[in-house]
Amino acid sequence: MELKAFSAGIEPGGLTLAHEIKILVCYLLHNISQKLTLSQINEALLKKGLVNYFELADAMSELLESGHIIICATNEKDEECYELTELGVRTAQEFSDTLPLTVREKALHSAQNLLARQKSAAENIVTVDKVKDGYMVNLIISDIGSDLMNLSLFMPTENEADAVKRQFIRDPLLIYKGMLALLTGDLKTVGELIPTDNAMYDD
Repeated sequence: MELKAFSAGIEPGGLTLAHEIKILVCYLLHNISQKLTLSQINEALLKKGLVNYFELADAMSELLESGHIIICATNEKDEECYELTELGVRTAQEFSDTLPLTVREKALHSAQNLLARQKSAAENIVTVDKVKDGYMVNLIISDIGSDLMNLSLFMPTENEADAVKRQFIRDPLLIYKGMLALLTGDLKTVGELIPTDNAMYDD
């Protein structure tokens, strides 16, 4: 009989068996649109309380040793990325249905949201600099060529600066449309200032 994994940090319905955690990792790598780093896998699965940190670390080590996954490359941050081998793909295809549907859906949704947030953060840059009398918040929306927006705002307190930062990160398109509408006076062309779909922040 297989011993249960440590349950610390696992939400009700999460996985407590080591082989299930390994199947979940294979399922996630098989169904996501890109290679994942260890930190991305950790954040996607731990954030939802689907697995225990130490058991996930053991699962990753065992999957590497058994040849289900390999380290295939490094990203721009010099982090190692993981992908499935043919053995890992077969495991995902043959055994994923043994996992609860809710666990699979939560894992995939969490990973997709994480990647969307990271992509948004790379394209929409916000920094907060302490100045003599307050804080300067610098907002940048990048594009292939020139930046679409490069704006600096003075905020008197750190809390206000953080509030601007959070709102910009949450919906940079809304901020851009609002600024464009106010500065051009062309509300019809810019469109209604309706918040964009922020499903990536639901978790």
